[in-house]
Amino acid sequence: MKFIIDGNCNKELISLIVREELPVTHVIVHVPQNPIGNSSILLPKVLPKFKEFEEYTKHIRDQELIPIAGIDSTCQGNFEAHMQQYKAVISLFQTLKELEFKDILVSSPNNLGFVKENLPSMKIYLSYSQYVTSLNRARIFFEIGAESIILHPDIIRSFQMLKNLLKLKEKLNVSRGLDYILPLNLGCNWGCIHWYQHHNMQSHRTLNSPVFNDQHKISDVRDEFDYPMLYCWKKRLQEPINFLKAGWISPDNIELYEELGYKDFLLFTNGFSNEKILQIIKSYQNKSLDKDFQEFLNIPEPYGDYWLGSEVKNSKINLSPDVMKEFCTTFPYNNHYPTEHEIDIHCRNYIEKLRNGKNQKIEQVINLISNKMREMEKGVKGG
Repeated sequence: MKFIIDGNCNKELISLIVREELPVTHVIVHVPQNPIGNSSILLPKVLPKFKEFEEYTKHIRDQELIPIAGIDSTCQGNFEAHMQQYKAVISLFQTLKELEFKDILVSSPNNLGFVKENLPSMKIYLSYSQYVTSLNRARIFFEIGAESIILHPDIIRSFQMLKNLLKLKEKLNVSRGLDYILPLNLGCNWGCIHWYQHHNMQSHRTLNSPVFNDQHKISDVRDEFDYPMLYCWKKRLQEPINFLKAGWISPDNIELYEELGYKDFLLFTNGFSNEKILQIIKSYQNKSLDKDFQEFLNIPEPYGDYWLGSEVKNSKINLSPDVMKEFCTTFPYNNHYPTEHEIDIHCRNYIEKLRNGKNQKIEQVINLISNKMREMEKGVKGG
């Protein structure tokens, strides 16, 4: 079992992980102020300065862990058709070489090819934003240069597909090593219709191109990037089975994935305290859940000041350890590809056993979300 962590720039956390000899091998470091951008849906509202990024990268390397440069934009707004953009990306690649990066996280196929051509010695990781849930998508991305694919959470509980993906990896006749990474604790709704939109908006928000930059700063619409998260939180609170349906892995069932042949897992740590992160890693390591599993889930939240974080926390369903263990034990993992109907039935069998948040708090948050969405949909009161 090996962990890759994706979170905030946090030197102290890296030092603690190494001091406690936890099985973390890689750290994704999203490159700020870059012309390609980043699509991670858990990025903080304000990205670190480039100097902080450099210092954090050096600290990771000094602690003998491996930094992965994150430039996983799903969309560059067609700026890649401009010579200024091309030159800026080449300059970025030169900077990453000077910073001695050997590993890089990308998403768009054109960026993957660009990295392969200009940085041929880099190990290329494919972002979960590419929604790899099929053999065909995995095969194509391996063939065009990806060496490690972060699988999409929607596929996590289809063991037949996970087995077939491993068979595919063995069949491909390539000299370089190929592998998969499984996300552990992303709490996004299963089958989310905003998946691509959310990643695209993040890509545009973080893109710093000489053609056009700082979209977040120059926007004159308040909370302009929050709509996908508002939609998903409304659905999640109205239908709590979405907390169970999400493609997560629990300490109670991680051993099943190891038995299949998976050894690399991605932990999202954004916004978590150091103490909480260390406890979560140890829980997975010990294969034991002893607290509300909501504490493990990392779910993107709107950036706006209107967002009532404490009320939302009180509105979430309590994923108690005993019920979660039973849920994980009885899930139909070996169905060829569980349909949403099958998953819904299984989740509803357990949802009544879990303590829900206070109805008054839930309605308060849902009303807040509905009003904000309506304001954005009208398009006249956002300024």
